[in-house]
Amino acid sequence: MGDSEKVKNYLVNYKDRLTSILEQIDTGVFTKVIDAMITAFKNNKTIYVVGNGGSAATASHMQADFSFFVRYFSKFRPRIIALTDNVPIITAVGNDTSFDDIFMEQLRGRFSEGDVLIAISASGNSLNLVKAAEFANSLGGTTIAFTGFLGGKLKEISKIPLYTPSPKGDYGPIEDVHMILNHVIVNYLSTDKDFLAL
Repeated sequence: MGDSEKVKNYLVNYKDRLTSILEQIDTGVFTKVIDAMITAFKNNKTIYVVGNGGSAATASHMQADFSFFVRYFSKFRPRIIALTDNVPIITAVGNDTSFDDIFMEQLRGRFSEGDVLIAISASGNSLNLVKAAEFANSLGGTTIAFTGFLGGKLKEISKIPLYTPSPKGDYGPIEDVHMILNHVIVNYLSTDKDFLAL
């Protein structure tokens, strides 16, 4: 059986780690993320979301929120696609070419100038995300990175790097914060006149 006091202390410690990361978010950069998304929506462009592991789940969750949750406050349906969800394509590219190309290959013939790519990664160094971001940049897209740890390569190459510092490599809180950011964005849009006007 668990030690109640020990569990309580661990919960408090985890909450403090989570709060510390949230307090370090640059609200100026976060505003740029929201503005880029609204601009894409206004111009009927598509937002693509990618990630691995827990970040893949966040990408899928973001698509679900923007595709369905927004019905509570808007008739507008944003075009947002999680490239993490097509298992046949992912396994085909991974098996026949390289796992490093699973997202970039899905962008070929689909991504166009003005589209947005959101890459979610705790380390910021996943090669399949880096290659997708470089590809999106080459086509005149807007690249947004949700990263943690030291920011990694994605922090360097993304046009809007939203960095949530956690130098110790604390995966749980970083992934939690990225999910929270998704919820903050979609709930903020329920109050934003530019989005509601769409």
